[in-house]
Amino acid sequence: MKVAIVLPAYAADGINLLGGGERYALQLARSLRRHADIVLVTYGPRPAVRDLDGLRHVVLRAIAPSVENPLPLTTFFRRERFDLIHAFQLRSASTSLLALLCRARRIPLVVTDVGGGGRSLIFRLRLYRLIPAFICISDFSRQLIPAEVRSRATVVHGGIDLERYSYHPGPRRRQALLVARIMPHKGIDTLVAAAGQDIDVVVAGQVADARYLEDLQAQAIGSRVSFLLGPPDEELLQQYRDSGVTVSASVYRDMYGRRWPQSELLGLTLLESMAVGTPVICTRVGGMPEYVVDAVTGFIVPPNDPAAMRDRLLRLLDDASLTSRMGDAGRQHVEALSWPAVADAVAANYERIVAGPYLAPARIDR
Repeated sequence: MKVAIVLPAYAADGINLLGGGERYALQLARSLRRHADIVLVTYGPRPAVRDLDGLRHVVLRAIAPSVENPLPLTTFFRRERFDLIHAFQLRSASTSLLALLCRARRIPLVVTDVGGGGRSLIFRLRLYRLIPAFICISDFSRQLIPAEVRSRATVVHGGIDLERYSYHPGPRRRQALLVARIMPHKGIDTLVAAAGQDIDVVVAGQVADARYLEDLQAQAIGSRVSFLLGPPDEELLQQYRDSGVTVSASVYRDMYGRRWPQSELLGLTLLESMAVGTPVICTRVGGMPEYVVDAVTGFIVPPNDPAAMRDRLLRLLDDASLTSRMGDAGRQHVEALSWPAVADAVAANYERIVAGPYLAPARIDR
């Protein structure tokens, strides 16, 4: 079986791994190689074909160079034949075009939404009706699929690279870590408020919103909050191992009053933290509570609630034995969410979709 994994991310070198959604697609593509002939497709200013650690990586030229929602040229998909195309980001120009192209060429299209994208025709023209299957990364993300096609959606939980994020039971600092793109719906301001003047916090990630970073830095004056901007992967891994707790503080309504109803379909940083043996705190937002066992592998708190978050932070950071127990439980919890297990489940869905009857043509209307 020949499969294209299409990630609508734009970068000068054709590979943009700013967020968990992009890392998820890349890891899945790598893990699926033992099941199928996999081609990773991304977008950039000029076409290219390269080897990405043994994975064929095709960069297609985009007409509109949006970082998260490029408008691509589709000649490649008309020229090269695939048995199945797996597109990421439901709300994207790329997936809209693929929905039309795959229906015209009778190629099964699978879509996984990882919470990004931008303006597209998917909902305006109800192009989602042309998509025969959805593979969702959480029960929460499945509920975001339009009701009329939700029966086509299955959930595959995971995954995590258990070798890279190996168990590390050593002593930890009295420090909280948050790993995320720096943007308002990540709720970093809630963690800064919860830290007060006596809890060390490291905020690590790429800057996606410069104004939000400036506001966070102003809020953090007088606190023990530091910002680690654009850290390399090895430094992030060490931060996971050194910290007493990893926090994901995402919100549905940010500090500016804007709403984010699709916030955190997965929460990959939680899995990475638990894999190394560091307990977690997450807000009850999106799919994150599906991956955290409250009071066992960490704590789940309400969003936008610094007091509740501070209480759980102090419980963990001031109790080394509790931190150790929850860290051990977290590692055991994610053992079943490895990338090989995820790839097996996704490949089984591919085989079912390719073998099954294709959907009858649907009329497009407004």
